[in-house]
Amino acid sequence: MAAESELDRIDPEAVTVKLESGFPVEVVRLKTRQMFRLLRILTRGAGPAIAQLDFNEDQAAFGQKLLGLLLVSVPDAEQETVAFLQSMCKPAGLSEKKPQHITKQESEHNQELWDRFNEELFNPEVGDTLALFEVIVANEAPELQSLGKKLRALWTVAKKATGMGQAETAPEAQDLHLPEPTPASSTSSAPSTDGATSTSSISPSAGSGSARKRRAPAAV
Repeated sequence: MAAESELDRIDPEAVTVKLESGFPVEVVRLKTRQMFRLLRILTRGAGPAIAQLDFNEDQAAFGQKLLGLLLVSVPDAEQETVAFLQSMCKPAGLSEKKPQHITKQESEHNQELWDRFNEELFNPEVGDTLALFEVIVANEAPELQSLGKKLRALWTVAKKATGMGQAETAPEAQDLHLPEPTPASSTSSAPSTDGATSTSSISPSAGSGSARKRRAPAAV
């Protein structure tokens, strides 16, 4: 499919896909809600494999890789896939008149088309799913590629502004406001030679009022 011009992007021409049953549907353009559904498919089904997308590569290669990721994501995102396809299509031949101008006959015709549409896309044929994905990716790959570049650039700026990703260094001791080490005493008491002494743990109440008895000095 040939690349779209700027005019085509501003006023895109509708693409109609005829399903295997013969029922025609019109593929609409991606908007915010549809994009969130698309991301839900990819994040749930493809997971870390999304990192394989290179937003700077050739547009055709990017589209093929995106289509491949979508197809392998479908088994793990069944409901998300059906909801996405339903939101990206509408019945062909709908009357687009405003409610106050539409006739009863046109309103009934629209309802019949929507009823058939809901029946067809409740559980679409595998071939229909593939055909719709191909059209959607061909339509939206340029926009998604451009959006991906912008998001990546914004993420880079955000990381620099917040310092994210920079290696953390251990703080210096003075930065932690630790107390200065107590210098060692120049004199120390000689060890007792009165025989073995037993060690005892200090109870929580130690020093609260009862003083430990000192050993009486030996008689000279």
